[in-house]
Amino acid sequence: MSKQGSRPVRIGIDVGGTFTDVLLVDHQGQRWHVKVPSTPSDSSQGVLRGLQEVLDLAETAPNQISYILHGTTVATNAVLQRQGARISLITTKGFENLLEIGRQQRPSLYDISVDRIPPLVPRERCIGVIERITSDGRLHTKLTKKEAAKVARISGENVEAVAVCLLFGYSNPSHEKQLYRHLESLYPGIPVSLSSEVLPEYREYERMSTTVLEAYVTPLLSTYLQNLEDALKSANVTAPLLVMQSHGGILQSSLARQQAARLLFSGLAGGTLGGRYTSQVTNEDNLITFDMGGTSTDVALITKGEIRETTEGHIGGLPCRAPMVDVETVGAGGGSIAWIDDGGILRVGPHSAGADPGPCCYNKGGREATVTDANLILGRLNPHYFLGGKLPLHPQPAREQLLRLSRQLRLSMEEFAFGIIRVVNANMERAIRLVSIQRGYDPRDFALVAFGGAGPMHAWALAKELGIPRVIVPLAPGLHSALGLLATNLRCDRSRTVLIPASTPDFSELTTTYQNLESATKQLLRAQGVKEKDIHTRRLVDLRYRGQAYEFTLDAPKGRINQNWLNRLLESFHTRHKRRYGYSTPYDEVTIVNLRITTIGSMPALLPPNISETGMRPVPKEQRRVYFEELQEFVETPIFERSSLGLGSEIQGPAIIEQLDSTTIVHPNTKAVMRKDGNLLLEEIR
Repeated sequence: MSKQGSRPVRIGIDVGGTFTDVLLVDHQGQRWHVKVPSTPSDSSQGVLRGLQEVLDLAETAPNQISYILHGTTVATNAVLQRQGARISLITTKGFENLLEIGRQQRPSLYDISVDRIPPLVPRERCIGVIERITSDGRLHTKLTKKEAAKVARISGENVEAVAVCLLFGYSNPSHEKQLYRHLESLYPGIPVSLSSEVLPEYREYERMSTTVLEAYVTPLLSTYLQNLEDALKSANVTAPLLVMQSHGGILQSSLARQQAARLLFSGLAGGTLGGRYTSQVTNEDNLITFDMGGTSTDVALITKGEIRETTEGHIGGLPCRAPMVDVETVGAGGGSIAWIDDGGILRVGPHSAGADPGPCCYNKGGREATVTDANLILGRLNPHYFLGGKLPLHPQPAREQLLRLSRQLRLSMEEFAFGIIRVVNANMERAIRLVSIQRGYDPRDFALVAFGGAGPMHAWALAKELGIPRVIVPLAPGLHSALGLLATNLRCDRSRTVLIPASTPDFSELTTTYQNLESATKQLLRAQGVKEKDIHTRRLVDLRYRGQAYEFTLDAPKGRINQNWLNRLLESFHTRHKRRYGYSTPYDEVTIVNLRITTIGSMPALLPPNISETGMRPVPKEQRRVYFEELQEFVETPIFERSSLGLGSEIQGPAIIEQLDSTTIVHPNTKAVMRKDGNLLLEEIR
């Protein structure tokens, strides 16, 4: 078959715990997609296989790819599995134990025997040097050549990377840069992470933890991205590789290797970006994104069309203060394992069967019953049409394991299978409550956008429990995270601690700091080939009441920085604080803590699909017995093929809508309507 070599295309690749999703879009908005099993031992193998399959499907040559966007969990998994680099830490003398001391918060308040999570750098590889910069950046104790020479100690430690975090390195980086030059001369080729570049903000523990995390994952991530680039070149792909950052912006692979801490939550961002794209094409300003994959479920909030972000993340129990999408993750996915605890209570997750061996019904050696096995036994999944028939499911191994467990609880196999569904739904419902109700938002004011391979099967049951009136199922829900990669922009972020009381502001310092941050981020985007007309900046600021230990990040008002600017900022802060915590104290002193700049390099817009009318009523392709909670029994249920639905097609439940990458359940007293933008809208029949 001849390749069509006249149309530029772009490709989004999202690597999940079970499947690798690849989506190709051409300049007219046409889409082709594939799902292939992930290859945990070497993620690049699954990437290359999916890339070749989607190119063949679209009849496109590799040299027609404009660019490839990639979301990766390599850095995330390295931390969670403690498989990162062997690193050393250089800090101010007297602070070598800081990672072990951490903060006063206890992981379990009333457990006197609780063990803290061990740091990524053992105490023996923490080197203290005599130096001191004051909190306002003045030189107090000079770092001598003799002290700097202490870094030679790492030569006998087989160190693969070094983290440098001096006490007040954020206010004056001169000593950190001096140590960098010394390390570079002694150990050329070993990556060095400086806290003054990774996170130039106060709070020495969080800054040190984030810097150590970057050093810990840099060698592995750099090797992975370099190997992937080499493999793409060997496949005749010359397009640039762009990598998703934790906050939802993308960055060229060569720069991403130098900013590894910003990729720790790369794999979580794509789905939320897909949710923002759905918000734009459906004109739904308020959405709760519900991404249920094979291993976990990610939930996030979109308000007024914007993604909520945070700088207070944790990974593997360790603080990471890099900008990131505010996502709540629970160990609840299609591969989540069902088990019975010592008290005879049914549990589901957080452990997952993953891609290998996978659920029992994959027939690849899995011996633990999972959510996917339960959905299959309840008739929700078509054993002959999973992944479009590329991965047939085997009911018998699933029945055997479900029956074994059900006997322990004296339940029928079907009762036990539905029990698994109810338990996993309860786990996911708690995650939705965390991002909505516990943050001052009423779920009834939102629509739920359901994606991931398993999301549309569970979405309506969750929506009903939470009072959410509408569920939106995207055109390709199983590949919505890959779609999100194609619906984002290049982005650079910088921040700086200022600690200025709002009662005595230094408007000149604020203006100069913003200008310096903006200049640095614009320079990075220009280096990636972004034209000046496509660069846009956004100013943000962290505020808190005096004496508080936490801040809010707010958009800074537009215009000149003066008293009027400050008044508008403070009004916004008091309003936000009251919404989040139920009170505000407008007469208390407010501190301006950090200034932030987000600079965007616009990428070509992603065109929505245009669904046309078929002129015919939807016709089921078959009937299948499916269990519905509302009916408390199995009923003969019509099964529809989603690709056959045209604009305005309406299906009333009970029904099942199948497609290559996912399955949507239309419950009794519910209808599904196909919209022009390709999204399926689920609502209650009134």
